[in-house]
Amino acid sequence: MVELKDELLTVTEAAALLKVTRHTVYRWIAEGRLPAKRYSRRVVRLRKDDLAHLGRERGGARSDQPAQSWKERLAPFIGIMTKEEADAVFGAIIEAREQSKSDPH
Repeated sequence: MVELKDELLTVTEAAALLKVTRHTVYRWIAEGRLPAKRYSRRVVRLRKDDLAHLGRERGGARSDQPAQSWKERLAPFIGIMTKEEADAVFGAIIEAREQSKSDPH
């Protein structure tokens, strides 16, 4: 239940605080991971306290921590693929990137 003392946020404000897209916030609401109060068909509000709870649940990434490089994020997966498999995946990524550059859309 929303109380008068609760700080309410719009979906856009919540997305900015959580550093995710609005679509992700709506998906979390639909999944039941993030409680929200719907005041009308187009007006949805979220309690700021509920966002803090979700942030702790997600691992609590904080802005005072330096961003990890892609090598640091992939380190836990080293050894899962052979070098040949990794080279094939990397080649596919480079090929897709080049194709997207030439795509007029």
